[in-house]
Amino acid sequence: MSRFADEKGPTIGYHKIRGLAAGLRMMCYYKKQNFVNVAYGADMKEKWFGGAKPGLVAQNSCMNLPYILNGNDVVTQSNTCMLYLGQKLGIDTFGDFIHNHTVLDQTMDLRNDLMKLVYSGDKAGFDAAAKAHLAGTGKTNFTKLEGFCKGPFMCGGAPQSGDFALFEMLDQHLSIAASVGAADILADFPKLKALHASLRASPELEAYFAADMYAKWAQNNGLFTVYTGQGEDFVYDSTVEEAITF
Repeated sequence: MSRFADEKGPTIGYHKIRGLAAGLRMMCYYKKQNFVNVAYGADMKEKWFGGAKPGLVAQNSCMNLPYILNGNDVVTQSNTCMLYLGQKLGIDTFGDFIHNHTVLDQTMDLRNDLMKLVYSGDKAGFDAAAKAHLAGTGKTNFTKLEGFCKGPFMCGGAPQSGDFALFEMLDQHLSIAASVGAADILADFPKLKALHASLRASPELEAYFAADMYAKWAQNNGLFTVYTGQGEDFVYDSTVEEAITF
């Protein structure tokens, strides 16, 4: 019996960026699980706040982005979504629940520190602030995660939901480091470096890395961020809803 309500798979809703939904989308690609990708763009005031959100709030008063819809299940909150999908896809294991949950929480700490940089509003001072972040709170979080990594992945021999969330954060930090001319930020963290390289080279994720949602979408909200991870000609455009099938 399918773990999802119909052949379209779950609906994953988020901003039209990589951000907190990247790990959710990655897991679906990794398991070749069909899903509906709803990504709210520059018109989110109309499409999200004035459109989809009120009806979803009526079903789950905690509603925010990201969310997952699956039959009668209306799931929200970032780490809850990761754990829900990790369980449904058979990626997460019960015996590693606490370890994996800690990975998700520590990765969220890293993400929250990064948000202070990318939503600072200070584009002129970004390079200096980025280098300070990489050498400061970034390194502090990498050190914690490196020490917590069982290898080759965070919980051992196979990736779990925490690894997919962590990959996105490592990837964004590598992108920022390259953009400001910083040294290899993972040179002192061989386990994290190997984890990132392994997922980046995974045949199961080849289609994900070729997809627009990874290659062409902003890392952060294009309406507010000082760092999209894309070129100067990047345009943050309108909402999309697409069926991803395998």
